Amino acid sequence: LRISGLAYSWQGGEVVAADPTFQALLTYAEQFGAYVHRVPLDDLVHDLDAMERRITSNTRLVFICNPNNPTGTLLPADRLRDFCASVSRRTVVFADEAYYDYIQEPGYPSMVELVKDDLNVIVSRTFSKVYGLAGLRIGYLIARPDIARRLQDARAAFNNVIGLQAAMAALGDEDFYRESLERNAESQRMIYQALDQLNLQYIKSHGNFVFFQAQRDIRGLIEEMKKENVLIGRPFPPLTDWCRLSTGTAEDTRLACQALARVLG
Repeated sequence: LRISGLAYSWQGGEVVAADPTFQALLTYAEQFGAYVHRVPLDDLVHDLDAMERRITSNTRLVFICNPNNPTGTLLPADRLRDFCASVSRRTVVFADEAYYDYIQEPGYPSMVELVKDDLNVIVSRTFSKVYGLAGLRIGYLIARPDIARRLQDARAAFNNVIGLQAAMAALGDEDFYRESLERNAESQRMIYQALDQLNLQYIKSHGNFVFFQAQRDIRGLIEEMKKENVLIGRPFPPLTDWCRLSTGTAEDTRLACQALARVLG
């Protein structure tokens, strides 16, 4: 994400992205001199039409996190593919697929297929989520050779050797991968049940978290949950009464749900 922000934002230019969405690449882009057009979500989903209208001759990158963080929403596959294919004729499309493994629609396509079609698309994946290697900061990009060479010029001088070895081991551990998905699904079910009992609106998530409407300012809820020894997600303006609760072990999730019931019940 950092090297993409550098490669496509150095000395200005514009980036188009949804709001709210994952901020890392956008923050890097702004640090390197780009202007980020943040396009509000439409019913908690990317407004692709509005995003396309923001594209100009100075747009260097269009960023799409799908499934989206923090909402956990998933774009319709055909609509996303058509958008990426069309927009990639005008600028680079960056598809962040950090949560792709959690998608619950069988056969949902990766935008890697567009890279194979030689389109102007970059796809990112991470080992921080389903593989549990967040502390090692390891991931990878998939792109056309010419785009990869441009990104190579912007990367750090040294590789994270420990992270690379851990990633290779993780790819070979299919049992852990399946167990990680199963535990995530179990924790999600527990959270859904707790929110149903509280009559709170939530989104069926394609991620390792659940986004729900707390019906109160999230900043106060954060402080009250801290008193219960539970940390919840930060505010995501303008959705200031929505809360992101990450999944965890079954026991941790049970304790978090009990704390929610005490605070919001």
